[in-house]
Amino acid sequence: MSTEITALKCRLKKMRSRPPSGETGRARVDLLNELGMILYRSRPLRTEAYAWESLILSKSLGYRKGEADGNRLMGVSNGARGKYFESMKYFNIARTIYTELGEKRGMATTFSNIGVVFGSQSRFDLAIEQHLKALAVFEEIDDRNHIAHSLNSIGVIFRKRNNLERAEEYYLRALRIREETGDLSGLAMSYNNMGILFKNKGDLESALDYYNRSLKLKEELGDKRGISITYSNIGDILMEQEKYDSALEYNRNSLSIVEELGDEEHISDNCKVLGHIMILQKKYDEALAFLERSLRISTRIGTRICESDCYLELSDLYRAMDDYERAFLFFKKYSSLTKDIFSEESADTIARLQIRYETEQKEKEAELYYLKNVDLRREINERKLVESQLVAQEQLLEERVRERTSELQQSMEKLKKSVEGTIQTLSKIIESKDPYTSGHQQRVAELARLIAIEMGFNDERIEAIYMISLVHDIGKISIPQEILSRPGKLSELEQEIVRTHPQIGYDILSNVEFPWPVADVILQHQELYDGSGYPNGLKGDEIMIEARIIAVADVIESMTSHRPYRSIPGIDKAIEVITLNSGILYDPEVAEACVKIICEKGFSLN
Repeated sequence: MSTEITALKCRLKKMRSRPPSGETGRARVDLLNELGMILYRSRPLRTEAYAWESLILSKSLGYRKGEADGNRLMGVSNGARGKYFESMKYFNIARTIYTELGEKRGMATTFSNIGVVFGSQSRFDLAIEQHLKALAVFEEIDDRNHIAHSLNSIGVIFRKRNNLERAEEYYLRALRIREETGDLSGLAMSYNNMGILFKNKGDLESALDYYNRSLKLKEELGDKRGISITYSNIGDILMEQEKYDSALEYNRNSLSIVEELGDEEHISDNCKVLGHIMILQKKYDEALAFLERSLRISTRIGTRICESDCYLELSDLYRAMDDYERAFLFFKKYSSLTKDIFSEESADTIARLQIRYETEQKEKEAELYYLKNVDLRREINERKLVESQLVAQEQLLEERVRERTSELQQSMEKLKKSVEGTIQTLSKIIESKDPYTSGHQQRVAELARLIAIEMGFNDERIEAIYMISLVHDIGKISIPQEILSRPGKLSELEQEIVRTHPQIGYDILSNVEFPWPVADVILQHQELYDGSGYPNGLKGDEIMIEARIIAVADVIESMTSHRPYRSIPGIDKAIEVITLNSGILYDPEVAEACVKIICEKGFSLN
């Protein structure tokens, strides 16, 4: 796979060196979409970049199929990062264009993509409906491989609903097609799905047998990523059997392969699993190292489901270590992110509604057949009983959660006040170092806070940006006083010394436990959108949004305040600089929000 990707990238590089017109331009669009579909799991942000390039080029060429493929690729990229509502927007655009063009394979594939999104949101009935639409079209055009793929997808939904008999029915239909067509890659996938099914049934030996069949085919095909996934699945079986050392060995082998491939999504997932096993073995330091690595990667590449799983594992880890404050903090992050991803009711509510929906459907069937089916009536009654039990259990859990939340909230409030006091004290210490910038951090913090509000951030992130802004220049503590207050131009060496302050600030605070990513944002607050900043030359979305906001607020405040080495440029010049460099040095969304606050809402730093 890596050889194939390298070859495709070389072709793309050659195409980019020629004017994109006619057949050459369309071929470049097709290649961008092909590359993106290969990379969307391991490099979702890179996939999004390919998708944007494809969309822009398709529109300029009037290439409608390329535009549809680009929108579908955008949907896939957002779905891989848990941005389900964004992905649905792009899928619907793609579906509309495919329909206009009469492009049946594109329509069917998009139906399948939408079904995956609904399945990820636990909206199972809608998911099955979309996969059945895809199946009907693939049967119409007699695409046997995609027929098998749709059957597998429907089986996955039934398995997630714990209807294992129906899942097995669809899995076996897909398996027979794969055997008839000789599609070894698809056959390996079918064996893998059967392994998961039997694991859910509790038949671990049969599950292990299917996993080993899948592994054998993937080894024959040289499918390294597939081998890695199967190692991980076998590790799950061994973990179920409490054979933790063997489970560790398989998951370490899996991790080694995806590290070689540079597949960051699966690196993150493997580290999360290894962290879980370490918790079970009470190896808490090693567990923490794996989980923190998983969290760093998932946060950077935007795989939000893995990120939320990491928060839950970290909550379990700290609970096992009797550190309930941290356990509660990470559980809050897990709950907040999960709610943001799904924007649906709680899992208990979804389960109850699902049972109610199925109960109503069964009742209608029972009325249709004049209640002759005794087994059906018994199932209805059982479902009603389960629903009532779920309601009672939810009420009990809600009461317990309220009591525990109240206790933990009091502890969190005390901790929060202590942290805020520490931040304020640090801010005053920093400003006492340089009297010429007195009040600088406070003003930057206030403007950054308003920008975050304008951009629609939640209260927790707004508070984080405000607090981090108060200490963003903490690294200047180590800069000599005579350099900070010098009225003349600094030498090149002195400028290099000043540029060390983000790294110094990071070093000072990296080992301090804050409820926000203080040290990381401080390290990045001098990075610029086009990569020309320092210390690491990050660009675009590589820079944390908090740092991008502080960078804009910092420039505005600096240009409207007195400095010993220059006169005050003023607010009009500051707005001009921000506007001209929007999308170049500064995040365009942040720049737009800042200009709106000052020019339309009348905010004044004075």
